[in-house]
Amino acid sequence: MKKSYIFILSLFSFLFANSQNQNFIIDNSYPFEINEESLGNATIGGDTIFVSSTRTKPIKFKSLTGDEGSPIVIINKGGQVKIEDSDSYNWGAITFENCKYIKISGAGHSNYKYGFELVADQCGLAFTELSSDCEAEFIKVNHDGFFGIYAKKDYSGDPPTPHPVFENLVIHDCFIENVSEGMYLGETKTPGMEFKHVKIYNNIVKNTLRECIQIANMVEDVEIYNNTLINAGLDNLYAHTNVLQIGDNSVVNAYNNILVNAPSNGIIVFGKGDCIFTNNYISSTSGVFIDDRTVSDTLSPITFNQNYFKATIGNQVIKNYNENNFITAKDNIYDTDITFFLNESGNTENISVTNNALESIQEIEFTDPDNNDYSLTSANPIEYENIGAPGGPEYIESTPSQIIITSDMVTDLVSGGSVNSPLLLFDEQDTSIENDEHPTSASWKPAYTMNSSSYHVVVDLGAEYYISEIDLHDMHDVHNFTVEYVQDENWTTLFVDPCDSYITWSKNEADITTRYLRFSMYDNVYAAVNEIFIYGYLKETTADSQIVINSEMVVDMVDGGSVNSPILLFDEQDIDIDSGEKPTSDPWKPYYTNANAPYYAIIDLGKEYSISEIDLHDMNDVHDFTVEYGEPLNWTTLFVDSLDLYNTWSKHSVNITTRYLRLAMLDSPYAAVNEIIIYGSPIFNAYELDEIVGEEHLIITSSMVTDLVEGGSVNSPLFLFDEQDLYTESTEHPTSKSWKPDYTMKNTAYHVVLDLGKTYDITKINLHDMHNIYDFTVEYRDGTNWKTLFVDPCDSYNTWSINEVDVTTKYLRFSMYDNVYAAVNEIFIYGEPSVSTSAKPSITSNIEEFNSTESTLNIKSLRLYPNPVAEKLNIEFPLEMMGNNRLFIKNLRGRIIHAENLLVSENTSTKQLTNYQLPKTNGVYTISIMHESGIQKNLKFIKK
Repeated sequence: MKKSYIFILSLFSFLFANSQNQNFIIDNSYPFEINEESLGNATIGGDTIFVSSTRTKPIKFKSLTGDEGSPIVIINKGGQVKIEDSDSYNWGAITFENCKYIKISGAGHSNYKYGFELVADQCGLAFTELSSDCEAEFIKVNHDGFFGIYAKKDYSGDPPTPHPVFENLVIHDCFIENVSEGMYLGETKTPGMEFKHVKIYNNIVKNTLRECIQIANMVEDVEIYNNTLINAGLDNLYAHTNVLQIGDNSVVNAYNNILVNAPSNGIIVFGKGDCIFTNNYISSTSGVFIDDRTVSDTLSPITFNQNYFKATIGNQVIKNYNENNFITAKDNIYDTDITFFLNESGNTENISVTNNALESIQEIEFTDPDNNDYSLTSANPIEYENIGAPGGPEYIESTPSQIIITSDMVTDLVSGGSVNSPLLLFDEQDTSIENDEHPTSASWKPAYTMNSSSYHVVVDLGAEYYISEIDLHDMHDVHNFTVEYVQDENWTTLFVDPCDSYITWSKNEADITTRYLRFSMYDNVYAAVNEIFIYGYLKETTADSQIVINSEMVVDMVDGGSVNSPILLFDEQDIDIDSGEKPTSDPWKPYYTNANAPYYAIIDLGKEYSISEIDLHDMNDVHDFTVEYGEPLNWTTLFVDSLDLYNTWSKHSVNITTRYLRLAMLDSPYAAVNEIIIYGSPIFNAYELDEIVGEEHLIITSSMVTDLVEGGSVNSPLFLFDEQDLYTESTEHPTSKSWKPDYTMKNTAYHVVLDLGKTYDITKINLHDMHNIYDFTVEYRDGTNWKTLFVDPCDSYNTWSINEVDVTTKYLRFSMYDNVYAAVNEIFIYGEPSVSTSAKPSITSNIEEFNSTESTLNIKSLRLYPNPVAEKLNIEFPLEMMGNNRLFIKNLRGRIIHAENLLVSENTSTKQLTNYQLPKTNGVYTISIMHESGIQKNLKFIKK
């Protein structure tokens, strides 16, 4: 067998050597030791070694070397790889010996968070001998062996000179449990192999017999952050009962970690100095123990700032025996009424203990620890937001099953609403296809005829799903029914079903990943489908990508331009934060002093994005740097970074949707940030709507009405328009008085003029006839003349008189020529803005004088967000709309769902509607806003 795979791979290498990267697949047929000989070819940077999910035997990778910036990648394939077989070589499940520029990743299958699960006699994952530049991610170790993850070469305190160096060790997003030592990194005797540029983050380590993480001889640039470490020292073995141990000859920057439960200390520090501990949550331990060992850099401090010490066991929170390094404990919070800092070193000159507070501390709350989900719940205080490992479920269901579609997932995009609701497509989701059951409800019917070029229904699954099958129940008729999905931010046809069967399930296989599905009729409204079944499974959420910012997206708002352009904040966007790279360009410097503060720069992302993380590189100086989101005249503070670190990436997890970000220095221009990296994903609007077209109910306000009756009417003509929120298609009737110009016909005619504010194509005018039989005349302005549109005899009682018209005008006139008792008490006018916007002649008349200057109000910037809306809809008014406004929410059949008056000012330019005011059912709705000037604006929105 070995000869066969060597021959095949040799042939492969003969054809492609030195021309391109190679892929290898390791299954159980491969030997324990994987090297260039067993692979059959020399490896180069960029090669990929796939480990098949069928592999169960341990593996030692030996003497494999990639390239700096292009490692050899080892990754799982076909599912989760479980190394668990007993074997004579089973010291370690996966070992890298004398390997360099290597990355092992368990991210090879979306259904498993940890693509490798390792079991061995002694060690799960090891980097041994003179290995260097190695990264491990998404690995799980769960066994009763000694080590979880191991990285070192032992020299028993006598290494060669110069000392061997392991550089760029990166371990992240791994899970370790039930071992003796969770991570054993570096030989505990000094001197030894030295480690430089180390990052340990986003890991979960629990239930260890000894320490969760132990490091030693880590001499330069070491970060341990966002780890969750729980239940250490379970063996209760002397000197091995701490959660995190910083050993001899080590530096560290440890921040945002969660450390819970140990017989002794949460953190024990024997480091040489430059040991900084910030924003860690330490609970149910003896706190912190500090001492020195063989190597101490007396110029380098040991600092504990802004940590949380909860339920500390013993007589003090921090005990110190280190007499060499300067020790600082500042701004920490503890909730146990004991001595905070106990100094046993004999040196009182190297200590600063200030501003530590005895306060209540809320216990941290995990989502589902019984199932290894250590993400934080929303019940935690905001101070805990950025601490601990990300967590999340270990396994994602991968067997396709029915995705039950509920009414809140369905949005009808048919203007005016479908004749038969699209909810009928999903109202019998418990039908058993296997038992030959058939739905009996009506089919979705968008309209009576194809009055539109297409009709659509959108289903929002709520998250990305893999879709394997979509089954349609075809009732009858032979017409196309189209199913679409979102691909690359566009609607893409998945399939078109001709619906050429009768009471039959039409099964359609699929192989797509999407959040949104759209069901459409393009040629006929009688594609009679009355139930849809969708099969698939939830896809694991992937990390957001970097949004690369270029110079065209950056606007310098500093008067006269910044001294150092804000473009410098985005001139090294290809930097690799995970590998420890730091930017080298100058920071943004708006001015030399704070004389002209505040200083701003705006980032225009080009479209709306969901932003998940913003990372600032803090060079030096301690000054506030503010990040805001929103848009001009409506900015919201996202966070303020005090920039109290040095040459360090400051990471901020966020959860916003925006197109614009604003960067601000509100006081000092020396908030020295020299690069910003933004992560997120573009927002796809699955409910994108066309501009409002077609007949709309024009809401008439008092400012549009002019009474031309000399001395004023007996009953004001405003009664004609005071109940505009009625639903005329139902049995609703107005109850106010009718317009009554006088008691008798003293004049030959009485008139009311209506100025619509702009020219409309009028299609319908409905009059509510109370009683009496007298003529009511409706006229329109044509040039400089009034022309009769129609005369209604008002010969009904308490009835809506519907009058279809076809006229284009800005002005209407309502008149009584023969009797003052043509009792009309409400008028509804329907139409749409005219395509022609040419100015009409001004109105002048010796008899009828009134002012009707057309408003120049610009309300194009009136904005609704978010759209679609689930619970809260914001309406943002421009400055030109300050004053009184009347708001109506209507369905697309014209029924008014909600109405209210709004007073808009500079301080209240954004109004929010909640579920109390919003429609209760999903669909397309119109907001009509009428400004006191008479100008009306109609905007569509989706309720979902």
